[in-house]
Amino acid sequence: MEQTKHKQFNLLDKTTEAWLQNKRNNDGAEDLWRICDSLYDVSDFIKKHPGGKFWLETTKGTDITEAFESHHVKSDRPEKLLNSFYVRNAKTPRNSPYTFEDDGFYKTLKRRVSKFLKTIPEKETQSSDFYTDVLMFSVFIFAIFSCLVWSYKLATVTGFLCGLTINAVHNYSHKRDNYRMYYHDVCGLSSRDFRIIHILSHHFYPNTTRDVQAYFSDPFAIPFPEKKSFIVKYLSWIYIPLIFFTLAFHVAAVVRFLGLIYFKPRRPLEACELLPLLLPLSMYLISGQSLLATIGLWQIIIVATSFTFSVIAFTNSHIHPEIYIDGDTTRPKDEMDWGINQLDTISDRYEINGNKFLVLVSFGDHALHHLFPTLDHGILHHLYPIALETMKEFNVDIRMMSQIDMSLGYFRRLAKETKNPHPPNLIKAYNT
Repeated sequence: MEQTKHKQFNLLDKTTEAWLQNKRNNDGAEDLWRICDSLYDVSDFIKKHPGGKFWLETTKGTDITEAFESHHVKSDRPEKLLNSFYVRNAKTPRNSPYTFEDDGFYKTLKRRVSKFLKTIPEKETQSSDFYTDVLMFSVFIFAIFSCLVWSYKLATVTGFLCGLTINAVHNYSHKRDNYRMYYHDVCGLSSRDFRIIHILSHHFYPNTTRDVQAYFSDPFAIPFPEKKSFIVKYLSWIYIPLIFFTLAFHVAAVVRFLGLIYFKPRRPLEACELLPLLLPLSMYLISGQSLLATIGLWQIIIVATSFTFSVIAFTNSHIHPEIYIDGDTTRPKDEMDWGINQLDTISDRYEINGNKFLVLVSFGDHALHHLFPTLDHGILHHLYPIALETMKEFNVDIRMMSQIDMSLGYFRRLAKETKNPHPPNLIKAYNT
């Protein structure tokens, strides 16, 4: 799989425009949509797409195999409909090592889950809706009140709630277009960019050099096994949380601005991109504080939001010395089932799974979420019996760690220079 070398990442490499451009250059989709080794023209279907036009408009000219397979779980109708858009076979091999064999792990599990989903009551998603709406409402209440009484402590609490809100809203970014996904924008994180960086990049190619999340902190924090400076190896545990985590949202804003002005043709701005102004505007209009003072307090909220989100997002699920990352020894070519490779790059945490609120705000049930990203977090726990039974048949399992082991493991991985010499092994001794 053709990928960017680790040490060449710069700010422009982290833009959504650069990632999409690189994918179009290497996927062999010829300005169409590629699924496996076939090319399709779905131009006339964009406005009819049930998930919203964003997905098809954004991925034109790329290989969408991983997206197509993992986003259409509830029905086989998309597969039947696909034939009417067929154009021709692709001229080049797929620029991805992952497979989706009918008798492989992922497709087998997907068929079983598809049938089982019909038995799950729709009310199971209500807890996610409730928690998310309450968090978003709380952000506005605390933000406005912190400005009214001029409290830095309340502003910090607001940022903490805002960070949890972003994590909860992650659940809705994966779904068809919906109003809750725009809570991201209100909290200062672009919903559009999040869908590209987190879903199209991270979810389909986790822990690889196609995963923007994995190299977003480069060169200050490098999770890949390679030669690292003394500062990165031994001081990153200090400056990453104190500086990078607190300023990550500001860095993301700079990266986003560079993408908008550097790449041509320039993408027109959308109405939702004005939503980040809604919170400070509410603070200003209701509190009676000066505009400059309000902006200053808003920045404290943004810093606290950035820290809360970053601590949870960067240290909780993927980066650990025992978890596969690009540069480690890979599985053999006949073991490159996409679902199994998802499991190779993930660890769930004992303290989080089983609690619906913690699952929602701290990326719990993460293995199942990566396998079926469009399903609401509120129903994932129902899938464990079927998933574990299927995993047993294919000699794989869900990796589990404690929260403290996972968090400390993030910094241990940043200091690690040598690759793991053996391929990932998720085999569990079920008969012991």
